[in-house]
Amino acid sequence: MTSRGRMIAGLLGALIAFALPKRVDCGFPGGSCQQAGSLRGEVCTSYEIEPWGLYLIELLAHRDVGFAYSSGEDCR
Repeated sequence: MTSRGRMIAGLLGALIAFALPKRVDCGFPGGSCQQAGSLRGEVCTSYEIEPWGLYLIELLAHRDVGFAYSSGEDCR
């Protein structure tokens, strides 16, 4: 493989790694989101499934970027 081929393969690998999904509780790292409990006495918190690259951006910015693959609530 040529050096140009290795560079392209490295870029594709980095793009794929940054697109991998990561579950983030409370919408962004460090956020507080304790919500009301359910009828069965469970505590429900929100979560988002977002790309790993955006998780790193949110971690550095200390705020929500606003993009997620999916979101929902988890009751325990």
